[in-house]
Amino acid sequence: MHPITIHTRRFPPGGFYAITLFPVIFHKNDSLTERELRHETVHLWQQAALLVIPFYILYIAFWLINLIRFKERSRAYHEIPFERSAYRLESRTGLRPLTQAFDWLRK
Repeated sequence: MHPITIHTRRFPPGGFYAITLFPVIFHKNDSLTERELRHETVHLWQQAALLVIPFYILYIAFWLINLIRFKERSRAYHEIPFERSAYRLESRTGLRPLTQAFDWLRK
């Protein structure tokens, strides 16, 4: 599965450079770096493996729990297991889809 990428000027909001909403990666930059594309592709595989809707439910639940726990938006975001996994894998090449999809279960 190759990601569909769409360049937009106003989406995603805030300081984010890209967001993956299965099966599309929306990005503000004129083009994504290889590292950014790998990061977002990890999210694409995570969403596919969890059948999309459960991914979003878990993502929001993790963020809310982390927000209560850490009381800081940035840390709450970076502590989401899906994000930790994507940041961990974004510099690696040649990953298999299943590795990308379920790496978030690692601590």
